[in-house]
Amino acid sequence: MRYQYQPLNLVEFFSAFPTQEACEYHLIRVRWPKGMVCSKCGKEAIYGRIHLRRAYQCRSCRHFNYPTAGTIFHKTRTSLQRWFLAIFLIASDKRGLSALHLSKQIRVDYKTAWAMLQRIRHAMAKRDAQYKLSGSVELDEMFIGASTEGKKRGRGTEQTPVLVAVSFVSGKKEKEYMGFAKMRAVKKINKETVLKFANDTVEHGSRVRSDGLRVYLTLEKYGFAHEPLTIKKRKAHIMLPHVHTYISNLRSFVMGTFHGLDETHIQHYLDEFCYRFNRRKRYPELFDRLLLACLEKGEIPFPALTP
Repeated sequence: MRYQYQPLNLVEFFSAFPTQEACEYHLIRVRWPKGMVCSKCGKEAIYGRIHLRRAYQCRSCRHFNYPTAGTIFHKTRTSLQRWFLAIFLIASDKRGLSALHLSKQIRVDYKTAWAMLQRIRHAMAKRDAQYKLSGSVELDEMFIGASTEGKKRGRGTEQTPVLVAVSFVSGKKEKEYMGFAKMRAVKKINKETVLKFANDTVEHGSRVRSDGLRVYLTLEKYGFAHEPLTIKKRKAHIMLPHVHTYISNLRSFVMGTFHGLDETHIQHYLDEFCYRFNRRKRYPELFDRLLLACLEKGEIPFPALTP
């Protein structure tokens, strides 16, 4: 049985989690909807919380179980209350949060806030990796970063290339609606990176619509129904409306919140934007959804967050 996501606003959040213990009990309900399971013997016979050890002992094998073990919260020095508040703020702010702003909101230092954000973004990426796009998909590329002085923008620049795929569905009167999205920062745009991105993110048999760039033509040979379009520069947003709308929203997100991205961690920011976009119709449930994603992501030591 899976946990049923609950809608939550700011007033309800502070009412639901007034103490550390309330956060811990909610974490247990989300992680084990039918009751905590012993990590050693797999049985559900668990004693009540042992306060001196902050653990729950199994009645059968006497093993001590820690609710946060195997999650990004384990062995953290930051309280669950601050973690929960950080998750709520990140989930509810459509523009995204910078580490500096988060540090001020939850009263932790910048390094701690940055590490929390990175761990949450890792959890977002892992959750979204469980799904692929299907049906009809638009595929294109974009370039992020400051353009080199005196050089042109777009293809042929030293900006970071990013492959973007957006699914869409047809509605009434031949109108199309955006579905879900995937993004990946790559070293360069070529047949190999395009094919790997498509195989990793799009179901075989899907109809893929792209421009006429030669690197996309190989998709037809590998299980995709490819629809290449001859596009002049001014008509790209008309011929591929969904992917270009998505790219425009991404640029606003990047410049409005972060004022540009560091190439080292660019994929994490892309993962965050994708995760929030893919759940835009589930906005009231985003706290519970993101909390569950964090519970499914294993422990990440700080050195693993930095290259």
